[in-house]
Amino acid sequence: MTEVNYTAEMVARLHAEAPLDYAKAKTLGAELGKTYRSVIAKAKREGIEYVAKAPEPKRPKGVTKADMVAEIEAKLEAELPGLSKAPSQTLTAILGAL
Repeated sequence: MTEVNYTAEMVARLHAEAPLDYAKAKTLGAELGKTYRSVIAKAKREGIEYVAKAPEPKRPKGVTKADMVAEIEAKLEAELPGLSKAPSQTLTAILGAL
């Protein structure tokens, strides 16, 4: 006989908290003795709405790499050929350090 991972009460609790998001899944996981990933997977299997968090942007919206390169060159008062080929995360880190 297989062991039941989620009791009817646990599933009812998931339904009561719908729609779920990352924060709710972490909280419910701690309360139910499950991982947040398990809670999310069970919610999806049960048809409970789960709202995924949006990924963090790699750079500020509207700022182009060309803008970042120009700002770095202006702050350093130097022309830096090839800097435009650097990833935007690197350019952001450089700007943060200046």
